[in-house]
Amino acid sequence: MQYWTTGDRPEREQFSYWREVICEAFTPLATRRTSVHRAAGPRPQGIDSWVRSRMLTSTNTAEVSSETQLISHGDAEVRRTDSHQVFVNLQLDGHCVGTQDGRRCILPAGSFALFDTTREYDLEFVAGPDSGEWRVVSFRVPRARLLPLLAEPHGFTSVAHDGTKRGTSNLVASTMMSIWRNADGLDTAAVDAAESAFTTMLAADVGAGPLLVDTGRETLDATLRAAINRHLTANLRTGNLTPQQVSRRFGISVRKLHALYEGSERTFAQTVTAMRVDACARELLTGSTSGSLSDAAARWGFCDLSHLNRVFRSQKGCLPSEYRARAAGAS
Repeated sequence: MQYWTTGDRPEREQFSYWREVICEAFTPLATRRTSVHRAAGPRPQGIDSWVRSRMLTSTNTAEVSSETQLISHGDAEVRRTDSHQVFVNLQLDGHCVGTQDGRRCILPAGSFALFDTTREYDLEFVAGPDSGEWRVVSFRVPRARLLPLLAEPHGFTSVAHDGTKRGTSNLVASTMMSIWRNADGLDTAAVDAAESAFTTMLAADVGAGPLLVDTGRETLDATLRAAINRHLTANLRTGNLTPQQVSRRFGISVRKLHALYEGSERTFAQTVTAMRVDACARELLTGSTSGSLSDAAARWGFCDLSHLNRVFRSQKGCLPSEYRARAAGAS
């Protein structure tokens, strides 16, 4: 469990620290407190806020408490976001006015809504009149895990779901609170099961697509693995494809990333290497670039030519020089 609080900071430093905290705990965000967001009287320097956060397997969970303010995920924040997530925010105290994709929702205590980090959104949190705070339980779900389960992957954001009334929204809200309160006492298998159950239940409430009819943890894992493979293919030459960076990109732990590939043909590292070899082979086959094989090795992420030779021969049965010669002879 991670914990951040402004309470142990000097009052004059609290608001700047709070801006750093929400970006570290959630996603790039900008927060503002105008005169509308402050109580009448002398302008307060500080802000009483805290965050508790815990990672499940690929979903991060958190509880947040703070004072009235506007939190924005604008164009600049979207460009700085290095992972694609969907936030599920369950209001516990105070209320929130959320906007995204041209929709505006009002979330009193007991209601929740979803917000997509790939696009801009605003969250205006207003403290409860009695408590002087707003409080939220927020789940950060990998976008690649949730969207394939939805019938309409473009109309689900900034829509209020009333978790206080009987029905699936109540089940989602209750499940969020149960997972949040019990996650520290669950073993790995139970955490995986709870996360999978929450994701499928959320999709059923938001609007399930046909994939959800016969879904389970294996289906969800396969969907996420396919999204990761697409990311790897698109970024073989230009991207940082270390397990740490890819895990961060998809909002999962490194352990979860490796676990996604345990039941497949190759491990994560083997998958990346095979993709690099295949890309290099296509280049040699088409003769689309000139230069030495050492240049090709560097271009496709191999340490040096000897590394490329060793891996290429293990997968293609010949050296890259032989492969290129055969291609040239065939043409």
